[in-house]
Amino acid sequence: MNKDISIMIVDDNEPMRLVIKAMLEEEGYKNFVEAEDGVSAFMILKNQKTDLIISDWNMLEMTGIELLKKVRADKEIAPTPFIIVSGEGLDSSKDQACKYGANAFITKPFRQDELIISITRVMEQTA
Repeated sequence: MNKDISIMIVDDNEPMRLVIKAMLEEEGYKNFVEAEDGVSAFMILKNQKTDLIISDWNMLEMTGIELLKKVRADKEIAPTPFIIVSGEGLDSSKDQACKYGANAFITKPFRQDELIISITRVMEQTA
């Protein structure tokens, strides 16, 4: 698995972004882009190549699902693997994320190994 990929972490909760980043750094990942909401994330994605998006579901301005829809509707960035992270583990939430093209859904709180397994699976499936 290539650890040099560029990973965008989108979450309006800065401590959560830092936790995800620390988990990934511990596994050898080192290229990160951070955004605090879907609006800023989408603007960055339009101007900077990103290999993977990890986005929280619940955010002000633009939710993770709304960001996912915009990404999938944009020809240039639509193929980018997208993982939704949410405190809501409801089957309806997971179904909605899959319906709009999420490659994986992770329920908070999660362990580091869960995150890494999801990333590995998603990156292998989309390679």
